[in-house]
Amino acid sequence: MDKPTVLLVAGSAELGSSESLLLDYLLSSGEKFFNPIIIFPAEGPLTALFSQSGLETLIIPGKDYLTDFHQLWKQPLAWIYNLSSFVKMRRVIRSRRVRLVISLSFINWTGALSARQEGIPHIWMIREDLSAPKSYLKFFWGEWLASRLANDLSVKILLESSWVAKMFSRKRTRDKAEVLPPAIDADRFLGRLNESSSAILSLERNLAVFINDFDKKRIELIIKSVLQALKNDSKKEKALTKLFISFPGIEKNRIKQLGDNLEFMAAEAHLNSEIFLMDFSDFYFQPNIWKKFMAAVIIPGFDPLSRLVLEAGLAAVPLVIEDGAASELIIPEQTSLVFSSGNFQELTTKLRLLLTDENYCRLLGLAARRHLTQSHSLKDWAARWEKIIRDFIF
Repeated sequence: MDKPTVLLVAGSAELGSSESLLLDYLLSSGEKFFNPIIIFPAEGPLTALFSQSGLETLIIPGKDYLTDFHQLWKQPLAWIYNLSSFVKMRRVIRSRRVRLVISLSFINWTGALSARQEGIPHIWMIREDLSAPKSYLKFFWGEWLASRLANDLSVKILLESSWVAKMFSRKRTRDKAEVLPPAIDADRFLGRLNESSSAILSLERNLAVFINDFDKKRIELIIKSVLQALKNDSKKEKALTKLFISFPGIEKNRIKQLGDNLEFMAAEAHLNSEIFLMDFSDFYFQPNIWKKFMAAVIIPGFDPLSRLVLEAGLAAVPLVIEDGAASELIIPEQTSLVFSSGNFQELTTKLRLLLTDENYCRLLGLAARRHLTQSHSLKDWAARWEKIIRDFIF
């Protein structure tokens, strides 16, 4: 008997914790009981990873159905543009006799709408924090209507954390919603982490900062808080060598605008350390880049950046992370540090704890590796995920 075909619809070709998790799963040992087809809305680093891995990958151009407030005008244009994507995806469903559609992000509705139109089941894997105070949805539908539409267009809603699940706690949606925490293939990641690459191995005391936020004023407050933590280094301490800042999920032209202000902010803070903008895609193709860093700061925003938390932990790089969905992946004060949302003075204080005590930093990192290896294994995740999928295929 032929294996059933399952369509996996990516939200982005640039950023995707769910996409990275599914790649781990599809490349893991053991024969899969279905044939996967992965659809991306554009070319990008994730598209290349899937293609290079020998997985069937299609590009059906599409625009994000949701945007931040400053690009609100793009939303109705996206719906019009995506009519073509909708037609093409329905054509794939029919020609390949797809039995199930799984959307890997809430910003892409084409898979859900196509599955509904073709009369086949649809599962939504939602990683985004839809209940965030500054959620995109405040400017689009509103939480109530968004959760209702997600419920009506799905047979199952899989959520990364209890934090993300808040929006689906109403009676109408909670029966379909289930929390399935993310996982990572520790063996595969550690194998790639330990690949030799003289270009990136370093004993320097570098710091990585990941900011997934669209609010320019908030970004400046975050960076100033980080610079303040670095500025306070006494002459007796080893100076931090380099500060690397990445803006995952933000368009490249906007990143350049943000980057133009970094050197000025560093000079204003009288910081001697060098500052660099970091290409987020490097972490897909060269995971051993984590070896450059003694610690990292993660500001999750709308996307919790859960994959970064998992990878940093396995790389034994301790984090200072803003509380929210991603902070459920760590044990506060034992594997990484958490600061209250919007409290950037606390960010400065917590970051100082790591930068001034290398032994404490190292102990947290090793504890993070142990915790993630034991509590977020791909094998356990796959067993639960496959049981859910089988219920709607057979």
